[in-house]
Amino acid sequence: MILGAEEQFRVGVPEPGAENFLLSSVAANHEFQVMFEDDGTTGYFYAVHDAEESEILDALHVYNVEDVADQDVPVTAQIFWDEAQTTAVLIVGGYCHALYDFQRRAGFCRNAFPPAPHGQPGSRELTDELVEKYFAA
Repeated sequence: MILGAEEQFRVGVPEPGAENFLLSSVAANHEFQVMFEDDGTTGYFYAVHDAEESEILDALHVYNVEDVADQDVPVTAQIFWDEAQTTAVLIVGGYCHALYDFQRRAGFCRNAFPPAPHGQPGSRELTDELVEKYFAA
């Protein structure tokens, strides 16, 4: 796995001077980008095609701020890419919350919400087994 971005933040608390917390990473080919945003109400992981044109391919729900315990404790958000930099995962507090496969145009998150925008076949639920399949050591 290749670390694309990492930053510590507090759930529901924007970055200084901003309205939200945003962590993003662009693949080496500059064609793919992922972003994690906490807007103070929800956390979402976005898959974007072509970092310059910014076509959002998918939005994956990560959490509702009101449902997160220990909001006052800082956590680390990390974005990792596979070796080919065609699949990215979001890890918050050491736990994988979302995964996006740009080759398959398939997104996965723990609560499988919202429905896939491109008619993705099969379940959208992110499981530990799926993470292992993509990122086996």
